[in-house]
Amino acid sequence: MRMLRLASRCCVFLAPLLLMPVRVSGDDKNPGIAPAELTALLEKARAKHDVPALAAGILRVGAKPCVAVVGVRRRGDEALATADDQWHLGSNTKPMTALLIALLIEMGLLDWDTPLEQIFPEHADQWHADLKKITPQHLLTHTSGLPGLGPLNWFLLGGTDGSPLKDRERAVKSLDTLKMTKKPGEKYEYSNLGYVVLGAIIDRRGKAPWEEQLEKKIFQPLGIKHWSIGPGNAKDAATQPWPHKNDGKPVAADGVMDNPQVLNSAGRVRLSVSDYTSFLAETLKLARGDKGLLKPATAQKLFNNPYAVSPHTLSGWLSISKQPNKLVLAHDGSNTMNYCTAILAPDQKLAFCVLTNQGGPGGPGNRACLDLLRQFREQEKR
Repeated sequence: MRMLRLASRCCVFLAPLLLMPVRVSGDDKNPGIAPAELTALLEKARAKHDVPALAAGILRVGAKPCVAVVGVRRRGDEALATADDQWHLGSNTKPMTALLIALLIEMGLLDWDTPLEQIFPEHADQWHADLKKITPQHLLTHTSGLPGLGPLNWFLLGGTDGSPLKDRERAVKSLDTLKMTKKPGEKYEYSNLGYVVLGAIIDRRGKAPWEEQLEKKIFQPLGIKHWSIGPGNAKDAATQPWPHKNDGKPVAADGVMDNPQVLNSAGRVRLSVSDYTSFLAETLKLARGDKGLLKPATAQKLFNNPYAVSPHTLSGWLSISKQPNKLVLAHDGSNTMNYCTAILAPDQKLAFCVLTNQGGPGGPGNRACLDLLRQFREQEKR
């Protein structure tokens, strides 16, 4: 069995920057950052933080997104990152899984408070009593009482039952090994296991693998074309942005380039920066109550949270605004070899995202992304 050397999992790494109120002033007369200016900002940040490549998108409702990509796919190679290259989103995949859950609810195939014992009755007799009562809204807000990984450790050691769907089935079956210490809704604990279970719920109630439903129910309607799931590169060919460790070294061609496939629904989607802005645009629509993939009533529910102990809304996004009645959403994602961060201000019709192919929290990639977010906000306030 091959041992994974991945130090940590996809997670959320908030910085003080993201906790600050967002105030921007761009409008038709002051459109904010232009593409050439964005490219220059990325080049400056790439040199300052010494990362191989950066991509960024700035989206304002009613205007064409401003996107830019700079740098090389792999340090030491000449192949440049391109506009169509797919960037690893890490845990920024989670809002996509949340949207699939909401779509199934609109179809009448599920409800926010459907307990796991009704979704997986064949396993429920072996489960802890509190585990049986976990619902999708507990899982979406990380208040289920499930640990961060739990039985997923087996997969991190190289275990697999073959397909991602079968791996999710195994993860659900393995919940009988857990001893719950908190009742659902009582405690916040960020859980990748919870989003794997959500993926299994989508498999079952949607009657198709999570991966297939992601494409048909979200990517195709939104016109998203440049996407994949997992590492993105085959053998030694840097056909996509190559992962780099915090120290800037490219991951070896025979090394571990991503988390295991069981974590697809928690953090393994890759998108081009333009396609990611398309998803962010849809998120802004739904959060504003505009016409989108969901009915307004469902969308309104999606961007709220019934549990005061959690900073997450049912959408998978964190709600970080300290201003009354002002929604600001944020999420970071990393598999420790790539970094992605996004912040959305629906009331101000604005979203930013920055992505890089180096490292995890606390490293140069993380610092480059947050530095750029800070600059974008300052530039947009002009």
